[in-house]
Amino acid sequence: MTEQQQNRDTAEQQSHDAAPIMSAENTHITQPEPIPRTLILSILATGIMAFIGILTETLMNVLFPILMGEFHISTSTVQWLTTGYLLVVSLVVPLSSYLKRKLPVKRIFLIAIVLCIVGCIVGACTLNFPMLMLARILQGGGTGIALPLMFNIILDQAPKSRIGQLMGVGSLVVATAPALGPTVGGLVGTYMPWRWIFVILLPFLLIALGLGLANIQQGSPTVDAHLNPLHVLLMAVGFVAFVFAIDEGGSAITAFSQGVSGGGKTAVLAVVLLIVSVVALVVFAQLSRRSFSPLVRLGVLCSVPFRWHLLAYVLLQISMIGFSFVIPNSAQLGYGISALVSGVLVLPGALFGAMLAPVSGSLLDRQGPVKPISAALAVTLIGVLLFSVFVNGSSKAVELGIFYFVFMVGFSMAFANTMTSGLNQVDAQLKADGNALFSTFQQLAGAVSTTILSVFLASAQAGHGEPGTATYRAATVAGAHRGYIFLTIVVICACLCMVHAFRYMKREGALS
Repeated sequence: MTEQQQNRDTAEQQSHDAAPIMSAENTHITQPEPIPRTLILSILATGIMAFIGILTETLMNVLFPILMGEFHISTSTVQWLTTGYLLVVSLVVPLSSYLKRKLPVKRIFLIAIVLCIVGCIVGACTLNFPMLMLARILQGGGTGIALPLMFNIILDQAPKSRIGQLMGVGSLVVATAPALGPTVGGLVGTYMPWRWIFVILLPFLLIALGLGLANIQQGSPTVDAHLNPLHVLLMAVGFVAFVFAIDEGGSAITAFSQGVSGGGKTAVLAVVLLIVSVVALVVFAQLSRRSFSPLVRLGVLCSVPFRWHLLAYVLLQISMIGFSFVIPNSAQLGYGISALVSGVLVLPGALFGAMLAPVSGSLLDRQGPVKPISAALAVTLIGVLLFSVFVNGSSKAVELGIFYFVFMVGFSMAFANTMTSGLNQVDAQLKADGNALFSTFQQLAGAVSTTILSVFLASAQAGHGEPGTATYRAATVAGAHRGYIFLTIVVICACLCMVHAFRYMKREGALS
């Protein structure tokens, strides 16, 4: 064999040996990374807790007319079952960053599940309104821990190429709950005592307990983090005062619309509470910047795109919670339909929209944030415009379901991606803090939205007779229409926020 022939044979052998290696590398590049089974079950365990907490939120909205009759309370009082719950969640969620650094993930999970279970037991044994309120507060504490825990597990342990998809799955869990809430509430209100819903939910929480104990793993090591009680107190004062300021402002508007004395004093109280809220939150922010171990590291807000994403996310949450409150109540109190039918009205749109969340996350993984979010926001805006333009006293209840379907298709595809895109704008070590801010303001926005929409309904209903009368129904529909106009403005502002964010990202080279 000649030397030239030997060299040719050697080259052919090397080429043959290299071919499988190159093929394997290409396969590794093109195929998505596998998702560990334990991670899927961990997301499921924490997702069940978050699901149940949010389910009872929209479920209670449908039961408000029943609870108003049983406990002899008004719309402005019963709405605190939702507002108070969301306020507790918004106060607990900021602790998630501290808890993640301080405690093992499994211990955090146990704290959350115990609060949820005890809340369900108290709710099932409710004798009066304050006892039901206590049950909601306990559930709010558990949900406030579980919601960011689910997303922190995804951000810590998910393969990088699957984060958008899994964040979409997490949002599917959260979005499916409000989809089923009104329908489940309608079924409960129609066919069984409302307390039974808490009994029905207990087995699911026990399943989540078993899944979590068996599968939740530690993604990152704990550190010696410290909690400053003053920071917690200032944040609590700021949030609570803000929500009460809106509530008192609504009471003042109602008093002025009825010509009742005392509206001026209530308005002054609302302004004072607002000032207290602003001062408390400003002091909290200043102390957090100087603290070695702050409750939430506010340095995450130094990212301009993150701030605009966060604001858009908050505004979208206001719109969704607003619709979940006003549609069931206006359908029952304005159009005279049953709790069951009012729940079924929102089910198709909410379920279909929720199923689109993982799809939108996959689109973001492949195409980047601009196209998926922009298209989804356009559909969301069309949905709210349909409510503002076409819904009035002569509308049929089925129109509410059709327009809500359009709204939820856009909302569900925009909401999760807005959070994912926003968290992608911050450093990895600040993602837990960014997640805490998203989850905190998501729940606070829900409390604010419920309070504002209840003001629209209560101020319109005031002085128009008793529930069930023609004048009361007409007033409820009119109040709901004002709420739809408000929510349209909110969605327009969310769209403008994302335009700002994308423009800045493009200028900084963060967009291709």
